[in-house]
Amino acid sequence: MQRRAPPPPPAGTRYADWGERVGAGLVDGGVLLAALLVAGTLTDVSDTLGGLAALAWFGLAGWMAWLNGSKGQSPGKAVLGLRVVRDADGSTLGGPVGLVRTGVLWLVGPVTGGLLVVLSMLWPLWDRKNRTLHDAIVSASVLGGYPRARFGKEIFRP
Repeated sequence: MQRRAPPPPPAGTRYADWGERVGAGLVDGGVLLAALLVAGTLTDVSDTLGGLAALAWFGLAGWMAWLNGSKGQSPGKAVLGLRVVRDADGSTLGGPVGLVRTGVLWLVGPVTGGLLVVLSMLWPLWDRKNRTLHDAIVSASVLGGYPRARFGKEIFRP
């Protein structure tokens, strides 16, 4: 059985390069770090507030994963003009698949001592479509060339 080649990216877009993906990850990581610092500060005030803040942090991380699937862009990807799409047809993955895509890293990272996370993050350096392992698991690619969004509340909306 001969394997069919995936369709090319939509006109005006291209597979996002590793640097763009790292930049988007840094923006997303900065958002999560800021939320984590707030959670830590609230923990100093009260254990109850700290527990609620920790739940809010996990909710934010989940929401960003959901946005990757539902609209194809986490805040970092929106700022850098990147979008996650299905390899088969270029559509968005859907929120649940966005959660699975990110959840793969959250689940296997600790089990492998972080080795699989590092390997996944470096994978785009030799993949012909610049995909990470968690992209490949859900048959997705990250494309660049979309309009860049300004950092603000709009990038957190579905």
